[in-house]
This record gives sequence, structure tokens and C-alpha cells, in this order.
Amino acid sequence: MKVGRRHLVLVFALVAALAVPVAHAGRIVAVGDVHGSFGGLTSILQEAGILDANLKWAGGDATYIQLGDLFDRGLKVRDVVDLIMRLQGEAEAAGGRVICILGNHETMNLTGFHRDANPEVYSSFVEGKSEKRRNKLWNSVKDYQDLRSEPTDEVAKQAWMDKHPPGWLEYTQALGPKGLYGKWLRTLPVAVMLGDVLFIHGGFSPQVAGMTVDEVNALAKKELKTFDQARQYLVSQSLVPPSASFEEIGLMVQTIIFLAEQEDSTDQIRRHADLLKPVAGIDSWIIMSPEGPLWFRGAARWDEELRGEEMALLLDGVGARTMVVGHTPNPDGQIQLRFDQRVFLIDTGMLSSYYAGGRPSALEIDGGVYTAIYLGEREVLLDIDALDKVAGMIPIGGEASTDVASAR
Repeated sequence: MKVGRRHLVLVFALVAALAVPVAHAGRIVAVGDVHGSFGGLTSILQEAGILDANLKWAGGDATYIQLGDLFDRGLKVRDVVDLIMRLQGEAEAAGGRVICILGNHETMNLTGFHRDANPEVYSSFVEGKSEKRRNKLWNSVKDYQDLRSEPTDEVAKQAWMDKHPPGWLEYTQALGPKGLYGKWLRTLPVAVMLGDVLFIHGGFSPQVAGMTVDEVNALAKKELKTFDQARQYLVSQSLVPPSASFEEIGLMVQTIIFLAEQEDSTDQIRRHADLLKPVAGIDSWIIMSPEGPLWFRGAARWDEELRGEEMALLLDGVGARTMVVGHTPNPDGQIQLRFDQRVFLIDTGMLSSYYAGGRPSALEIDGGVYTAIYLGEREVLLDIDALDKVAGMIPIGGEASTDVASAR
């Protein structure tokens, strides 16, 4: 069913009535997926007036919100994370804010799922004793290796070394619960509501329908903590090596639970299984599920006519007038609007070396005006205040004489 102008205005009026806004957020600049593109991120933040020429905070009392996916694919991951962590302090001192939310690539790295990590990034973590530490780690894990398929221990060692290059150990330690980046990342939310605008990496999905933003964030933190505890337990019981990946941990958990269900299972195996059962369903956790808020692609791929009402109900349920998401790159390099101008897709493939046609972008929200910012270019996408004025011009049972598009 095609949505007309009158329906569009009524939808916005309904959402405005249902939303429970917090204090006015002031000027907001939101940026989508970075994926290690330090140059892309700094250039667009300078364009948006958030950074000065020396890469220092220049945003005054503005709020810069980063929609996650700092990690993987690109080469400058460490520089990106260091920048955002530094800017949090500088912004606060100037009366502004820097808010970073988790993307799926953050939770992947926090759980040892390094599928998309660029191996060259590990080299930025190399220290003087890296090679000594790497050999020590091999000596501690080789007893876990199945060497029967390898002709010699040296072949097995080389295969392991190739999979764990110099800097890998320091990288994973930095992302651990006590590591510099891991400790910080575990404090970050999955979703943030500023006024009546919801910022979330993938989207507010049916899996979390009925939950509040605070409940979603609390559940994500609980899931990460549960995984950390399970990994620590497996290592402490010598069930997996310290270098165990997400996949290796999952396999061990499933194996232990399977063995515990057998008639000849031991008390020890059953104790292991009881402690590890919370991790058995990790694929359905909101931080890992394809339908969870970090991985959900419905905001970008749902059919608007067929599922527009469902999306509206999801946003209404959490009190969001609009939702800003990243996660799914727009192939044309443009910020896109969907679902009656309530959903903004702001991942424009900043890492252009990976995403053909991609470019840096930011979404500015200021006084109800949503503006796409590109390098050397700005485009007003939506003016909420003008839209509300149009709504006020519509008589009951009548049609607006002014085209909504002209009110942007």
C-alpha cells in the first residue's frame, strides 16, 4: 500500500505524542561504520566541525555519536580507537560529549571472533618482547593441538605461528576484560536515545521488541560478562588454551554438554556442563543473533510497503520518532532515508579501499533539521519543524496543500 502525505504527517504526529523525550541534546553529529579508516573519520569530523586541523576537539557543546564498527578490515583500527577515547575527555572538558556505541565487529573481537580482522593490524601492537611471548604461548598451547595429522611438531608450530602472527597476542590481550580497549569497550552501550532519536548499530529489531533501551543495554552487558566468565573457566580448567577462538570455545562447550548427557558421564563433566550451559545458546544472544540489534539488516532491507507498519510499531514501542543506524553500507555512498523518513541509514562505506564507491559521511541533527555531511558538500534531508508546521495546516478530514517534500 502506498503511503500518502496525509498518512505520513499523521504518523509523525502520533510518534510525537507517544515519545518521551529526554533533555534536548543540542547539535548532534553521528558517524557510521569506520572499519579502521582513520583518514576517513578525521576528515569527516573536521568537515563537521568536530575536529580542528590538529585533530583536537573543536565541537564545543556538540554531541558526537559513533555508531560502532571501529574494528576490522582497515589498517588504522588502533588509531581510530585511541582518537575516540581521547576525544571523550576533550569533549567533556569543553561541555560537549562523545558517545560510542557497540557494533557487531566490536562484540566479535571481544569474544575472540576474528574472522574479519586485518592481520596487518596486529603489527601495530608488536612490542620488544612480542616474539618471546608468542613462543611462550605456543609452548602452553601445543599440548592442546591435534598433531596426528602433521608430519612434525615444527610443521604444526609453523601453522600455529602463521595463524597467530606477531602482535596477535598483545591485540587480544588489549581486548580482554582487563585490557586497555577491552575494558573500555565493555562499558559501551548497544543503543542510545538522544531526545526522541534512537541511535543503534543494526536497528531496533523484533528480537528486542517490547524492551526499553536500558534493558537492551543491560542484556548485552550481561551476555558479554557471561561469555567472559565461561572463557575464563574453560582456560582455568585446562579445557581450552589461552589462545582459544570463539569457534574453539563454542565447540568445547557443545562437546562438554553432549558428554554430560551420556550415561557414562562423570560428575566432573556434569559440573562443567552446568556452569557452561548459559553459553550454549550464544547464537541466539542479542549480541550475536542475525536478528539482534547489532546484526539486524531489516532497517536497510525490509520491504517498506510490506513491513512499514511493523517498523513503525517497533519505533513507537521504544518512543523513537526517528532511528539512525549503520551496519549495512549504502552502495551509492549516500545517506538514505526509509520508512516514511523515520529511519536514516548512515553507513556509506567510509573504508573506500574495501567498499567500492564508498566515502566518509556524517549526519548532523540540529534543531530538528537532519543534514547529510560529505566532504565539501551538505544536503538537508529532513526538517521536522517544517513537517510539524505542515501537519498543523491539515484540517481534520482534509489533505495538505503543501507537498511534504517541499518542507524539507
